[in-house]
Amino acid sequence: IPGNPEHGFENETMAMAAKTWNGKWWEMGGGGTVWDAMAYDPELDLLYIGVGNGTPWNQRLRSPGGGDNLFLSSIVALRPDSGEYVWHYQTTPGETWDYTATQHIILADLELEGKTRKVLMQAPKNGFFYVLDRTDGTLLSANNYIDITWATHVDMATGRPVEVPEARFYDDNPFTVFPSYLGGHNWHPMSYSPDTGLVYIPVLDIPANYGGDPNFNYRPGLTNLGIDGIVGSLPDAQAERDAMRPLVAGRLVAWNPVTQQEAWRVEHSGSWNGGLLSTASNLIFQGTADGQLVAYTADKGEKVWEFPVATGIVAPPISYEIDGEQYISINVGWGGAFALVFGEFVQPESLPNVNRILTFKLGADRELSMPQWQSRVKFNPPEQTADASTLTLGYKLYHDICMGCHGLNAVSGLLIPDLRGSPWIQQSEGWNSVVMEGALRKNGMAAFKGLISEQESLAIRAYVIQQSWRALKLQGAETDTPKP
Repeated sequence: IPGNPEHGFENETMAMAAKTWNGKWWEMGGGGTVWDAMAYDPELDLLYIGVGNGTPWNQRLRSPGGGDNLFLSSIVALRPDSGEYVWHYQTTPGETWDYTATQHIILADLELEGKTRKVLMQAPKNGFFYVLDRTDGTLLSANNYIDITWATHVDMATGRPVEVPEARFYDDNPFTVFPSYLGGHNWHPMSYSPDTGLVYIPVLDIPANYGGDPNFNYRPGLTNLGIDGIVGSLPDAQAERDAMRPLVAGRLVAWNPVTQQEAWRVEHSGSWNGGLLSTASNLIFQGTADGQLVAYTADKGEKVWEFPVATGIVAPPISYEIDGEQYISINVGWGGAFALVFGEFVQPESLPNVNRILTFKLGADRELSMPQWQSRVKFNPPEQTADASTLTLGYKLYHDICMGCHGLNAVSGLLIPDLRGSPWIQQSEGWNSVVMEGALRKNGMAAFKGLISEQESLAIRAYVIQQSWRALKLQGAETDTPKP
């Protein structure tokens, strides 16, 4: 993205992009990182990059007055030797939902309307599947690969999504968006089989509530999303949380890029499943969140093999040959944004997080050792002494600052310790030694001294204590329930 206009622009492309921004976007960063997808066409000598979301997420704060905010959420074609801009296509103009276009880019030649076209395919976070002419960026087709609520369709005349007006939550009315900030497809690679002509997408189907933060104040060094963390948090009633579980879904979707229609699907037991591998033997392989490595037929999606690996899988498998023999290897282990943020909905089968590389071949008969692991967190909260206003402050601060690692409503996915069961909540001095002074910095817990006040730190502690008491009461209710 362009920088401060007072400093001049690196080239005409950045000057052009600056016309699509408003306000002082450079003061808060603006976003636009290229952190995942790239692809290269040696014949065209074009490098394709997928560009990330805006920062803050809330465009009203990032770029007051709107604008497309180039090159956020865009696929950009460059000359690799010089970095010269050639063309771009923006999937989500004026992005405001964390809808990156960094997802996997696939290059292929497709027969479209009787002509062979050099295409680029992407299923980014926003829920649409795009087919572009990779020579010049022309949009050839687009259709949603999951149900979405933020837009109705892509206008083929303009190439722009037709948004639902309330989706931008600018009137301070919260809006429930499908897909969530995790997207309909995240970083887990999709794959393509030229034999079936299908693209295989590890789909996420999760909602999120968005609302503007009326009290937003940019704070360097902290997360500055510009959305109301309380609006995006979970309900307090456990029955309501349990009712949300079917909405936190995941599936394998086989997508026909020519017809822009789903060919078949496999529903998974939960969300955040692994990337895909297609092979020439009419097979596709995928690891799942519930700890299975599975092979399906590529044409029909019929399960033909599975192997339990004792941990959730997010990585894609790879296939290779040694001395004429084919091997499938996969890096198994559980993690990522869903595993951290959505602890309430993490399946028990995803844990423990046992990281190892597993390799398979036909005829192998080794057995895999299964770890012994107890997932139950012990809650022993201290007395709650905070007043209502302190708890409200802690609630907001927690979701603005802490939620990304420690989970919505302080429910950990157990990749890191659950704060509700942490001994550090017992005394304010111990808590501040960690949060403010960095006593656990060597473990990855940063010090927040100079970024938040001691009062704010203790307000967060009070909120965590409140959630620990909630968990203890819930755990007691489960223990007291008669078993059939």
